[in-house]
Amino acid sequence: MVAVSIVIPCRGHADVLARCLASVTTQAAADFEVIVVDAGHDDAVLAAAQTFPDVRVIRSDEPLVSGDARNLGVDHARGRVIFFIDADCTADRGWLTAGLTRLNHARIVSGAVEDGAPWHPIAVIDNLMQFSHLPSDRPAGPIKSVASCNMAITRTDFELLGGFPSIVPDAGGDGVFGIRATEHWPDELWFEPAMRVRHFGRATLRTLAGHQHSFGQARAVLGLALKPIHLRLGRYAALAPAVGLTRLTYLVRCAARWHPLALVKMLLFSPILIFAMAAWCRGFRAGCRQWAAAGDIEEKFDGRF
Repeated sequence: MVAVSIVIPCRGHADVLARCLASVTTQAAADFEVIVVDAGHDDAVLAAAQTFPDVRVIRSDEPLVSGDARNLGVDHARGRVIFFIDADCTADRGWLTAGLTRLNHARIVSGAVEDGAPWHPIAVIDNLMQFSHLPSDRPAGPIKSVASCNMAITRTDFELLGGFPSIVPDAGGDGVFGIRATEHWPDELWFEPAMRVRHFGRATLRTLAGHQHSFGQARAVLGLALKPIHLRLGRYAALAPAVGLTRLTYLVRCAARWHPLALVKMLLFSPILIFAMAAWCRGFRAGCRQWAAAGDIEEKFDGRF
């Protein structure tokens, strides 16, 4: 058995997979394996991975959501510790060592997620709306949510949590996984800034809108960090933006506290930020309407997980 398995789900990112693999296969740590999960049975993914002879490829005959792809990777992993990174990310030097060191004192470690394209207007906004709470300027310490694109956990603890949930919309898996982990270990999820990856966010307005719509919908469908009143009000077009404003306030607060340059980028790219927030609000409203169509919100909210 190797010490560490690095699991990389890949679906639709064959063009950037080689860049990710180059960053993880050169980590200065002994005794680790790299597993790529081809979640869409894509020959381009297979071809990119095969340029790295020591990388194992696990192929799925049917398309998988990201949580199922990660779980499949763990099923085939031989490591005692599992690291997760996404195909559209690169790992900084020292990523693996930093995560392993911190995991000696925590149940789950999630690291910093920086901009892979730090001045690309669309990619920057995409990252800000997902990872504003995970800048490298944030000090190490306890955290309540994790990013599956940069996370480490022992195999034993991963299995204890039941792995990642199989969720549609796909964007909600991290949130549910983090809630389950926090319920088990309230103070043992840890942020480690030295465990840093760079995420190359969406590069077109169309993909940005679709991605943020999915995140807004997942927030409502799963009731993440919400109360039943939010779900009731969010069904109405005039009121859903109020929840979006709350989210925007959170993003600004995170930037002001840990990463002031992000505030500058928010101002510079404010038209794109407004565009993305509008897509998020439309998704949130759609998710709220799904709740309403499924029956009593209070009863469903209590039994969501």
